[in-house]
Parts: sequence; structure tokens; C-alpha cells
Amino acid sequence: MKRLAILFGMLAIALFTACGDQAQEGDTTTDQGTDETELAEVTIINGLEAFDIHDIYIDPSDEPWGEDRLGAEEILEPGGSFTVEIEQGTWDIQIIDEDEDTYTLWQVEVGPDGHEWNVTLDDIDSDWGTDEVLEPRIIEVGDGEAWISIVNDLGGYDIFYVYISPTDSEDWGEDWLGSEVLLQGDELIVHLDPGTYDIQIEDVDGDTYTMWELDVNDTGYQWVVTLDDLDMNTDESMGAVVLESGEGSAPVTIVNDLGSWDIYYVYVDPSDSPWGDDRLGADILSTESQITVWVDPGTYDMKVEDEDGDTYTLWGVEVGEAGYTWNVTLADMD
Repeated sequence: MKRLAILFGMLAIALFTACGDQAQEGDTTTDQGTDETELAEVTIINGLEAFDIHDIYIDPSDEPWGEDRLGAEEILEPGGSFTVEIEQGTWDIQIIDEDEDTYTLWQVEVGPDGHEWNVTLDDIDSDWGTDEVLEPRIIEVGDGEAWISIVNDLGGYDIFYVYISPTDSEDWGEDWLGSEVLLQGDELIVHLDPGTYDIQIEDVDGDTYTMWELDVNDTGYQWVVTLDDLDMNTDESMGAVVLESGEGSAPVTIVNDLGSWDIYYVYVDPSDSPWGDDRLGADILSTESQITVWVDPGTYDMKVEDEDGDTYTLWGVEVGEAGYTWNVTLADMD
């Protein structure tokens, strides 16, 4: 039995050697038929204004999403660009910003010239990253001879709540959408009795859009809601507020110039110290409102945080007796 095993082993060695000799005597190029991979560059430019890009996915269209090309520790700030080399072919590209909103291109043909994508807010996914083309829906509720139509034209922001209340009512009443959500292009038609109504819309971020004292009859009223309709100040009786805090001889004045975003926290502290107490306390800095923090002359760090939790920071500001004024804008976002 052992002899038989030895004979089989010798036979296997002989066959292996013969095959090797045959390969050497045949074609001299052992990798014949495998061409050198042709690469192309894909460049992503952050054109999202004040929003950082946190994740970039670039993967073949016939494969699932792979790893984040930016890496866990990197972000792409507004105006920045990121370039990666990939094989020529058909690719899907997805961007995720700091608010976890997505921007997706499907089946991009990447040829020898590569591909460049300047991502803007107009590219935001209105269908939350699915590859289906969603047809706009029409939702009808209520009964009556008059009607109000609400059309979502907010880009990538869904509408979660719609309130329509008689102007002489003391509250908004029930949400007319119920369990529904208005995606981009969707329309809600509310049938009701003729009269004078107020309308308030609330989007996915909790921002509101309000129309007051609309006369509605049997000819109806349509409101195509856009970002231009965003409430700058939902309390019409409130003007710009001026607040003061601290003791010292040098005034640090911080003005809310963020458009429609309120400031919830303000920190002004010496650069060689950790962040201290919030200077606003229970107050809120609405649009065009300001707070003056009195400090001793020196070098200070300043930080504000808006209603969405976004921060805006200045480091190492020299504050003299004349003080310092900071008009906080969206361009200052960290």
C-alpha cells in the first residue's frame, strides 16, 4: 500500500513538471489578455454654502455602497474639493452633509476625462436616498365649497405639519396632514367653508412658514411654499432685542445676522480658559437682536450656537477698550 502511494506521488510530480515545461515553451506572456487598468479622476466640490460634507461614497453602479472615501476623521468644508482615482466605468456617487442630508448621482459614466461634481443645495435628495423616481402626490381632505392648496417647493425639505385655522380662532387646531408627509412636489388640498384663514406650515427641521388673513372662497387659494416664505420671526410684535451681560470696561457685541435662525447660546471667555457660562441664560437671540458682553480688555474666544445646534466660533480675538463687534452670519459656521 505504501508503495502504491509513493508511485502516485512520483506520477503527480512528473505531470506537474511536464506542465511547467510546456508553459515555458508556449506563449512568453503569461498574463496575456489582461490589459492595464485605465484610471480616471472623480472630483467632488463642496458648493453647499455653509454645510460641511462628512461622507463621500463612490462605488460601481452594480455594487452596494462601500467605504466612505473621506475617512472617519475628515470633512470637506464649503469651497473645498476632493479627488479620487477610479477605474473607468459606470458609478454611483453619494454625498452626506453634516445634517445627514444626502445628495446622489446614479449611473455616472466615467470616461478618460473623469467626472467633476460641484454639489449644491439644489442636488439634495428629495426622496431620502432611494433610487425610485417618486411621482408627486395629491392628498385631499376635508369638505366644503372653498379649498386651499399647499404645494411643497422647499427643495429637499419635507413638510410634516399643515395648520389652517380661521383668523379669529385662538389656536391653530389639528394638523391637516395627519400621518402623511408632503415630499417635494406633493400637494395637499383642504376643502373647507369660505372665510378668512391663517395657514402655518412646519418642515422636517421644525422651521415654520406662515400666511395670515387669507380670504378664501369657492375659487380657492393655492400656496406654493418655497424657502423664501420661511418665517423670519413668528411673533410679529417682537422687534430686535438688545441684551447686556457681564462686568468690565470693554464691550463685546454679538449680533444675530443668521437670517431665520435664532441663537440659543453665547460664550465669551479668555483664550487661556475653558468655556464658561452661557451669556444668554434663558434668553434667545432672534434675528437682528444683539447681546453686549462687558469684559476686561484681553484676548478672548467667542462661540455661539444656533437653534439647530450648529456652532460659530472665533478664536484669539484681541479686545481693547473700544470693544469688539461680531455680526454672526452663516459664513461663520464651523
